Amino acid sequence: MINVITILKKVWDFITDPKNTRLLLFAGIAILIILLLRQCEATKEAKNEITRIENNYLAEKDTVRNYKDKWGNSVADVRALTLTLDEARKELEFEKSKPPVTVIKWKTKIEERIVNVPVVVKDTVLGEFNSIATVSSTANWGKSSRSINVGLPYKAEGDSLKFGNATIDLKQNIWLTASIVRDKKTKEVFVNLATDYPGTTFNEAKGIVIDPKSPGMLDIKYSSRKTVGIGLHLGYGIGVSGFSPYVGIGLNYTPKFLQW
Repeated sequence: MINVITILKKVWDFITDPKNTRLLLFAGIAILIILLLRQCEATKEAKNEITRIENNYLAEKDTVRNYKDKWGNSVADVRALTLTLDEARKELEFEKSKPPVTVIKWKTKIEERIVNVPVVVKDTVLGEFNSIATVSSTANWGKSSRSINVGLPYKAEGDSLKFGNATIDLKQNIWLTASIVRDKKTKEVFVNLATDYPGTTFNEAKGIVIDPKSPGMLDIKYSSRKTVGIGLHLGYGIGVSGFSPYVGIGLNYTPKFLQW
């Protein structure tokens, strides 16, 4: 009993000692600030999660919107999903330690009408055929291009023509951009698709963004963190003139289980 009373008296003396008052006050303020920051962060994360779920609900029901931009490009946009790593596993297959950051899927339909193309007839022996009609057309639209060459062998038989199998050589260089953008106010995520190839319609599109704060992503991020580093220190400690606040640069060690 005497030992307990002695210990309590020493603790009380330490607390009431004017030399330690500033230290305890500083420590108390620091603890309160840390708790307040963590509470604010938890509240912010809860609001962000509600917003994410609401936006995903809208994205699931959204359809592709096709239009032309001011440069004449075929453009489409549609809301994208923001998924946790566990939710994304239901949609995608990927390595456990190497999940994708974003995924964009789309389907297009191209309807192009080629007109005013000259037909050239050549007397060329091709098997049983002695003539061939050729059609050639090339076009460029900024970054996209198309080249088509058609050869149709034929021969005259009395008052009729007999045609052979046509040869079609089609080369397309289709420029396409696919990007993910986020609305700063609503936090909605959109997939933007664009191409300058004429006659392009985007029928379907789906975008997935992996939430960087989902548990699986945090585990990967934590595993790559270092426990030892050099950084800026701000604190209260013992100096030449006793206890006082200090600012400096030094070596620090933080175990991964204490990192958040």
